[in-house]
Formats: sequence, C-alpha cells, structure tokens
Amino acid sequence: MGMKLPFKMTLLSKMLCLDIFVATTMLILSVGLAARYSINMLERGLNANLFNVAQLLATNDEVKRSLASHRLTPSLEKYLDTAIANQNNIDVITLADMDSVRLYHPDKEQIGGKFVGGDEARVLKGENYHSKAVGTLGFQSRYLYPVFDESGRQVGFVHVSMLMSNVDSLRDRVIGVHLKSLGLVFAISSAFLALIAVSIKKSLLGYEPAQIAKIFLQRQEVIDSLEEGLLAIDEKGTVIVVNSAAERILDIGETALLGVDVDQLLPQINLKESLDGRKEYNISLITDSINAIYNKLPINSRGRLMGALAIIRDRSELTRLAEQITGFNHLLNALRANTHEFKNQLHVILGLLQTGSYEEAKKYIAQNGQLQSDTLTTIAKNIENRTLGALILGKVNQCHELGIRMNILSQSKIPRHSRFLSTKSLITIVGNLVENAIDAIKVGGEDKNPEISLLIHEDELSLLISVDDTGIGCSPEEIARMTTPGYTTKGPGRGMGLSLIRAVKDTYRGQMTMDSEKGEGTSMELVFREPRSRVGVYPPGE
Repeated sequence: MGMKLPFKMTLLSKMLCLDIFVATTMLILSVGLAARYSINMLERGLNANLFNVAQLLATNDEVKRSLASHRLTPSLEKYLDTAIANQNNIDVITLADMDSVRLYHPDKEQIGGKFVGGDEARVLKGENYHSKAVGTLGFQSRYLYPVFDESGRQVGFVHVSMLMSNVDSLRDRVIGVHLKSLGLVFAISSAFLALIAVSIKKSLLGYEPAQIAKIFLQRQEVIDSLEEGLLAIDEKGTVIVVNSAAERILDIGETALLGVDVDQLLPQINLKESLDGRKEYNISLITDSINAIYNKLPINSRGRLMGALAIIRDRSELTRLAEQITGFNHLLNALRANTHEFKNQLHVILGLLQTGSYEEAKKYIAQNGQLQSDTLTTIAKNIENRTLGALILGKVNQCHELGIRMNILSQSKIPRHSRFLSTKSLITIVGNLVENAIDAIKVGGEDKNPEISLLIHEDELSLLISVDDTGIGCSPEEIARMTTPGYTTKGPGRGMGLSLIRAVKDTYRGQMTMDSEKGEGTSMELVFREPRSRVGVYPPGE
C-alpha cells in the first residue's frame, strides 16, 4: 500500500518541473520576442527620423544656395545648430560639397575639412542611403542624401547621423524595461509555483519528491538484492511487493504481479491468514517446481494492520550452503573420487586379464600399487587427522582423473587434533582451496604442466596451509573482489568458497595472503598462530 505513494508523487514532481520549465521557457521566449520587436521598431524609427531630417535639409532652398555658392549663411548655421539641439535623436549634421569639403559641422573646427567615414562615394553619384561608419565623433548610424540645385545639378550632400553609443543606450533601455517585466512575471509565477510545491510537500509528509523517489529506488534495490524472497500484500490481499528472489524461488517468472490477488498467484501459501495478526514460521512449500520454506508475518503500522509478509527461502540452497559450510560436500566428493579411481583400476586389470595380458596386468598392479602405497604412506605418516587425510587422498585421485598432478609436499605434517583449527574448519579451508585450484586450472584450458601443490604444516607456534596452482591466475582487480560473498567467475550459485575461508580465518584470528599473476597461477597461504583455547572455540569439537 505504501509502495504506490512514492511512484505517484514522483510522477507529480516531474509534471510540476515540466510546468515550470514550459512556463519559464514560454515567458523567456515571449519577452525575448517582444524585446526583439521593440528594438527593431526603435531602430526603424531612428532610421526613419534620420531619413526625414536628411531629406528635409536636402530640399531646403537655403541649403541648396549655400552649397552652390560654397558659402554658409549665418541664418542657416543658426538653423542647423538649433535643429541639432532640439532633436534628441540627431547628434551630427554635415553639409559637404562635391569635393567632400564640409560647409557645416556641429564641431566648428571640422568646417573646411574633408568628410570622414569613407562611405560618401554613392551619395556623390546621386544616391541616398543608410550607412554605418566611423566619423570624427565616433561610430555612427547615418543617412546620406544628395543635394541638387534648381537646374538639377548636384551641388553636394547632406549627412545626418546618430552616435551608435546613443543607439546602444536606447536599446539597453528597451531591454531593461522588458527584463524588469520578465522579472516581475517570473516572480509572480515562481511564488504561485512555490505555493503549489509547499502544498505538495505537505501532502508528502515534508519530503521533497526527489527524496521520496531516491528512498523508493534505494529500498527497491535493497529488497531485490536479498537472497530471501519477499512477498507482501495489503489489507485486501493484493500483492504490493515481490522481489526478484521470490520470483525465482516460487518460479512465477517476470509477469505483472503487483495488484494481483495473492490467492490467484499462490493459493498454497494462504498469506491472507496473517491478516488477522497470526505469525507462522518454517512452513514447508513443496510442489513440482518449488522446494522452499517460509515465514508468515502481519504488517502493522502504529497499531493498525497494513497487510502481511511472507519471507521465503530456497530449501535446496540452504542445504547446499550447510553442506559447503560443514565440509560435507568435500568429504563426499573425496569418497566418490576414491571409489571412482578404484573402479577404473579394477576395470583396467579386468581388461588385461580377459585379453590374456598377464604380464601387463602384473606390471600395472605393481605400478599403481606402488603409487597408491607412496601416496597413502605420505598421507598416513604426515597427516594424522584421518578425516583430513581422506579428503586429501580423494583430491589426489580427483586430480589424477583430470590429468592434474597434485603434490603433497614432504614438509606437510599435522597432528590428529590441531591446536589451531577444528577438523571441520580444516576440511572447509583445504577442500575449498584445492577445489578453487582445480577450477582455476580447468578454466585455463590446456596446460603443459597442470599442477597443484599442497603444504599443511603445524608445530607448537603456528599452523600453515598453502596451496599453489598453475591455473589461469587473477588480475589485481579480481583479487580485490574475490572476498566478496557470491562473487565468482564459475557461474550462478557458486562463489562462496573464498568467503567461507575468510570467515574461518577471521574466527581463528589467522592471516591470509594471496599472490597471483594472470596466466601464470595463484598461491594462497593461511597462517594461524592463536591456539583455539585463546579465541574461544575450544574444546576441539572434532
């Protein structure tokens, strides 16, 4: 029931963000377009004003006579000074003859000098036009208009301009007005959206939508990472939570499970029984495809029943882990290897006898008898712990079948009861170390000299267990991850061996070192210096 709320709020928060984005974008676009339009209208108005003033002066009779006579009358000078003073958008007026010599300029010192700007060629040919150029007073937006006398002969031209710094100032003023409008509208819309956000936050118990989404995703990842299956229902019996482990253990696939009535999905669990507050533990669930045990618990919140939860475990997985932890599988495999090797030898002897190869049979029996005798002698002499000896013998035979040479180093020596480890712990360490070495050689494929070396030596001061192999080896990155429970390159359902070794090492306060090189092999070494009586796991418990 509580799992639905974060999803809705996450969707609502996305919609709210989208509304803010769309509103802000539309506001910026509309204000930007309005500002662009206003600036264009301003520039058009300024250019039109320059054109009107230039045209008015070019058609003025007194201007025509002054340019024709090359003399500026005092009255015209006064008129032009007044025009510049009264026109806010006119900074410069220039009258120039056909030689581009100025007859009038607002800066009196410029009168008599040449026209500046380099854009007068077209006006001297009788054209009128808008231009931008650098004059004596700076960069200008200007209009140039030709002046003709009564006979139609061009006698000069008129130049009317506005400094671009003033044009930019006007443009900035227009932009400023629009920015203020944008700020005001944005402030109003933000306040409105803030009120909506406060209302939403209050409905979400003070959490931000992003926080709820993060919490939801984190909890979902945690639930899916569990080895135990979780199946939860609400007070109506509708499935509200089902994790990946539950889908795998119950063999219900990846179909749409949320919102389904639990009795339709798994009637044999009868989870609705827990809606009355009943708790049940370690219930068996066995079908053609399921072998599990589960607990049923009610879900309560502040004294109110919210639903029920089933915690499901794979029985076969529990059994496998128990066997791996106790070392049962290692001993069983060792016995199988011994039996299999003995049968193979009997078959060879039988075949030789049936074919009449009596001498070959004698030689084979002698060779294998000597090999078995040497191996048994070494193990019997040096490995006084008979359970551990049986395991090692089985591993030797297993390696022989796989074409791997397994050496029990002559320095190996261990008493019947180790001062440092229990027999169960010895089986766990040695069995997993040798098994990992075998797997490393098998993964590496064909090898010119597949070999495993085992050294187990105990004296009064310490216990040393060392296994070297010529397998595939590991990179530094793989070594860093190998002690993580479940990490493996061997396939699903494996990867606990090294983790179990580390657990024994931690329990008995040992030290573990690993040296490996990719393609060359691996060396694992464990040293125990604390007697069991000091680490709290004594008496032996053999």
